[in-house]
Amino acid sequence: MKRTLWLLIGCVLFFSSCRWDVDAWWSDEAGKEESRIFRYDRLVDEFVSLNSFSALQRMNTEFPTPTRLLIEDVLGIGRVEDAHIEQHLRDYFLDSTMQVLLQDVHSEYSDLSEEEEELSAVFNQIKASDPDFKVPFIYAQISGLNQSIVVGDSILGVSLDKYLGRDYPLYKKYYHDYQRQMMDRSRLVPDAAFYYLSHTYPLDEGKPHTLLDFIVDYGKLHWVIAHCRNVPLEEDAGFTEERVNWCRSNEARLWQWLQDRHALSGADSTIVAAFMLPNTAQAVEKKKNANQIGLWFGLQIVDAYMKSHPKMPVGELLRQRDYETMFRESGWNPVK
Repeated sequence: MKRTLWLLIGCVLFFSSCRWDVDAWWSDEAGKEESRIFRYDRLVDEFVSLNSFSALQRMNTEFPTPTRLLIEDVLGIGRVEDAHIEQHLRDYFLDSTMQVLLQDVHSEYSDLSEEEEELSAVFNQIKASDPDFKVPFIYAQISGLNQSIVVGDSILGVSLDKYLGRDYPLYKKYYHDYQRQMMDRSRLVPDAAFYYLSHTYPLDEGKPHTLLDFIVDYGKLHWVIAHCRNVPLEEDAGFTEERVNWCRSNEARLWQWLQDRHALSGADSTIVAAFMLPNTAQAVEKKKNANQIGLWFGLQIVDAYMKSHPKMPVGELLRQRDYETMFRESGWNPVK
């Protein structure tokens, strides 16, 4: 089982080995790479609304990878080489529902400077700690409520239409409540950073991964992002105060449940899903606040580990994959 476990909720598309001829960032006076979010969504809108040949030409020549991904993988309306594919793309976005979605995205996201600043803070700190880390080219798109995030080698696409707010009327027609809780603008930066780091620092291939591997790996990535953003761990992970209180009150009991069944060292996909994925904890706990309790465990383990290794750089932490050792050295154990 790989990290593509997350694909079960239809949130992210992985793509590799892409090249383009556009600056993905600029350097400030301190030599730091500032992450701009290219408004590819506006370029597509220019083509759609004005039937602009120049916009279409830019899409195909300056941004071939985002264009191919959008047409073939995100929207699934054909292949870039297909005859009349540009008309199929216009027809898709000229749909009345899509037009409302476009207008609402443009209204909510007239400015992305705050998101750019936060992503710059995360990626610059990682780059300073790990010189091999590649700061991605980041672009915004409208996915027609398909994939939230597109990631690959040095590329990161964010679908703005998936972050219009948990109470956005259109979401109520297509998504469950637990899904809508994560479709807020506040989740855009942590989601984008998490999925890009997941791709850049993946779990080792070629071996089955245990529940403990997933618990510590997810906790590690969220710990790094929270640390770089200078926000509480629970905030970065999207935990409400109610969920935090419930997890604190029940962590010992559920941790004991895992130990009694030797589940931490197992790779049972049902148990992994129950503890790691949204809205699957009902398999072991009939309470909504048990949602992603495995992520809660991971945050506690990694936080305890880093408190006992205060001089470890985030780059070294990201490359650490010996999760049994990390758990052991963390000393974390809620069961007294």
